[in-house]
Amino acid sequence: MIYEVKFDEGQQSLLVTAEFDCVLQDRVVVKSDRGQMMGSVTRIYETDELEVVGQILRRAGEADLVQLAQIQEDSKEARGTIEALIAENGLSMTIEKVAYTLDYAQLFISFTAEKRVDFRQLLRDLSEAFHTRIELRQIGARDAAALTGGLGPCGRPLCCASFLYEFPTVSIKMAKNQQLSFNQGKVNGLCGRLMCCLAYEDDFYKEASREFPDFGDHLDTPDGQGRVVGMNILARTVKLRFEDMVREYKLEELEEAVHG
Repeated sequence: MIYEVKFDEGQQSLLVTAEFDCVLQDRVVVKSDRGQMMGSVTRIYETDELEVVGQILRRAGEADLVQLAQIQEDSKEARGTIEALIAENGLSMTIEKVAYTLDYAQLFISFTAEKRVDFRQLLRDLSEAFHTRIELRQIGARDAAALTGGLGPCGRPLCCASFLYEFPTVSIKMAKNQQLSFNQGKVNGLCGRLMCCLAYEDDFYKEASREFPDFGDHLDTPDGQGRVVGMNILARTVKLRFEDMVREYKLEELEEAVHG
């Protein structure tokens, strides 16, 4: 078995092995070249052909949880020092996450910036301040949202912070396929980018829309000829504008006109 483990503080997931059987959502301590980290099993692969980069040492116990709480406190304290050093170096970057490994072998620092940042001097200053291995990683807006978390417009926790392992490719065409408003407040997530969930049902909408006429098509009906001005793919209805009214029809009522 090969296990994928997602870590608490936003470090990249790893594929690892174990000398005992684990189940999904097991809390485990993993050893890799990054050090020891705590996370949760999120995927299980019944194969030995994937490249692994670490090993599960044990299921997380009470002592590990106590250690994690201390790590989180020390990471908060470290963040203040890091932000002060960033200011001293005059760098335009925003710290999103700071986290030690369980064994303090490495300090992860994730940040966002509008432009590429030359942080070579900062890295030297950080190494001198903390006397441990430092990993400075510039991340994008979506990665930052995944680290911070929050609630989406649906009222549920952000997909990227809860179950997404890879960000799907999302385009404005997907919003168009689903007949959504192009208002940024409607189609953008907390990260300011197009919502990942637009990709979930895109295949359905593309397939279903093949049965529908195009906007602007003129169709014959018992009420005369009307122009397509709207449609609801889920309800399977089409709106037609006539000279003096707008009327909605079931797609089945217009089937002959649509395909003929």
